[in-house]
Amino acid sequence: MTRLAAFLFAATLAALPVSAKDLGVRGATWPVAEPDLLEEIEARLVGMQRSGELARLEDEARSRARRTLEEPDPVPGIAPARELRSRLFDPSIAVERDIRTPDGVLIVAAGTRVNPLERLPLTRDLVFVDGRRPAEIAWALAHERPAKIVLLAGRPLDLMRAHRRPFFFDAGGRLAERFAIAATPTLVVQDGQALRITEVPVQPQQED
Repeated sequence: MTRLAAFLFAATLAALPVSAKDLGVRGATWPVAEPDLLEEIEARLVGMQRSGELARLEDEARSRARRTLEEPDPVPGIAPARELRSRLFDPSIAVERDIRTPDGVLIVAAGTRVNPLERLPLTRDLVFVDGRRPAEIAWALAHERPAKIVLLAGRPLDLMRAHRRPFFFDAGGRLAERFAIAATPTLVVQDGQALRITEVPVQPQQED
């Protein structure tokens, strides 16, 4: 089709009469009545506030948080040490992917084993104890070298108040799992480029 023919065809269509017909309403109709989600939430909160339910939920949340801080869940599977046992632990990790500087210079290639003790020595011993056993706490406090006391069970805040020194808690048992600790007290010290992990039994007569 030439340009002239196309123009004539379009002009013909434009000249045709156009009519519209009212077909009426078919079927029942309703107004759109979708509630606003934020308005629903706000109304719900206002209702909870008036009924006192919101204050109750807030009190319960505070109580749960306080209980978690005061007495965290004990690390499962930990028993009292029964004999003196010592082993070496290699803290090296395998790098999963290349580590590069922002401008692309390779620092560590994937698959390389890296020992963190080569750059960050352990400046304090780690003493893992069950805070529910007074003899273990006494043993940890008597440790002569600088140390961090790590609880696998017990009430860290109470112990901090009583002894006026920091007590840490192995939340979730991540350190116990990493070092394969299954008994307390356990002492972790640096031994060259490795860690020496020693289970030290507490004599029964030391227990309160």
